[in-house]
Amino acid sequence: MRYFLFILVLLAFACQPDEEKFTSDPTAVLRFSTDTVIFDTVFTSIGSITKRFRAYNDSKNAVNISSVNLANGSSSQFAIFVNGLAGPSLENIRVLGGDSILILAEVTIDPQDENLPFIVTDQVQFNTNGTVQEVDLVAWGQDANFLRDSVLVCNTTWTAERPYVLFNSILVNEGCLLTVEPGTKVYNHNGSFIFIAGTINAVGTPEERITFINDRFDEGFENAPGQWGGIVFLQGSKNNVIGYSDIRNANVGIYLGTPDDDNDPDLVLSNTRIENIGGNTVVPTIDSLVQPGYGILAISSDLQATTVLVNNCEINTLANIAGGNYEYRHCTFGNFSFDFFRRDPSIVFSNNLVLGNNSLLVGDLNVTMTNSIVWGSLREEMLTSNAEEAGYVVTLNNNILRTQIEELATDNIVEDPKFFNPSEYNYALDTLSPAKDAGLDIGITTDLEGAMRDSKPDLGAFERID
Repeated sequence: MRYFLFILVLLAFACQPDEEKFTSDPTAVLRFSTDTVIFDTVFTSIGSITKRFRAYNDSKNAVNISSVNLANGSSSQFAIFVNGLAGPSLENIRVLGGDSILILAEVTIDPQDENLPFIVTDQVQFNTNGTVQEVDLVAWGQDANFLRDSVLVCNTTWTAERPYVLFNSILVNEGCLLTVEPGTKVYNHNGSFIFIAGTINAVGTPEERITFINDRFDEGFENAPGQWGGIVFLQGSKNNVIGYSDIRNANVGIYLGTPDDDNDPDLVLSNTRIENIGGNTVVPTIDSLVQPGYGILAISSDLQATTVLVNNCEINTLANIAGGNYEYRHCTFGNFSFDFFRRDPSIVFSNNLVLGNNSLLVGDLNVTMTNSIVWGSLREEMLTSNAEEAGYVVTLNNNILRTQIEELATDNIVEDPKFFNPSEYNYALDTLSPAKDAGLDIGITTDLEGAMRDSKPDLGAFERID
């Protein structure tokens, strides 16, 4: 009987596939999908995204990984998960021949009370048949100022020493001022808005631009629209100034809903870039919800914009609706179908707005646009709407416009401006651009990035320097 059982065991072992037979050969080591897992800037006390990598067993036989652990053990700021099991230390992980295991890594960085970014490292160590292999974990940490559901104290100043990270929106209250100093970076979590009922003064310099952007830095999110709410100016807001700033990846770039009885600009916008605007989050205002996808949406308001670039917007780069007073000088509005299936023209000028109850809101509309460019992928990039119940004056002079509307084309150029590379957000002018030296001298001395304009200025936000 014993002899019979011995024969059965031998037969069972002989029939076992090679990939299930364990080897103790020290040369049967692992191969990794990467030797270093890098986390882009992670704000202290806020956990990172999850990074993934794999360990492959290229041997024809199975191996037993006697231990997988973080070098810094329980004191590590990283966390690992191997095939769903949590570290920091795991034992006897079996990998069949020709198979692999999945390792997940995360990091939560402790505050360091430092203004500049700092580096945090560790290693995932694998011990297989007595051979130790390592995969490096590297993260950049950044201390920040965190604001959550905040009404700012009146006369607040944001400095460039540490970035600001906003959760669930902030409000500048009526009669209060927020000053944003040059070089300041403002990172916004998904769904967060900056509401301005008072006043914002955010003026950078060519060397130290102010940034309003999303708070995710991992691959695929650097240029993804709709990752935060946007900047919303509420009724009563006035005397706002934004200059040398970048507003990116929001649901709406700027919403200006500041009707009043004067013609003074509620917002003066200059040397500013607004791009990658769209998404799924509606924009809450005092009296309505606004669909995402507008670079600049101004309703019954007053705006002056100089050397401004607005591009890659799901709906309009610019919409002036239900009246107001607007002036655009040396601006570029470019809209192509890079991230969206576009149906709406880049520009809308209208002295009326159909409300939810089908009533009509009307107001006198006055628009001037000079030395600017409106171009995109549609055959018609401009839409106008004039209700007789209100005034309508739109003066377009010496611009490049993509339009088939004869009255808009008059006194303007209807010709491809030849941007250098719009798909890479480069709206500088190519060598043979018809915008070169075609501008009127209207006293604007610098372009979007602070370069000096010559005596024959180029159209649009950029001055080509040959």
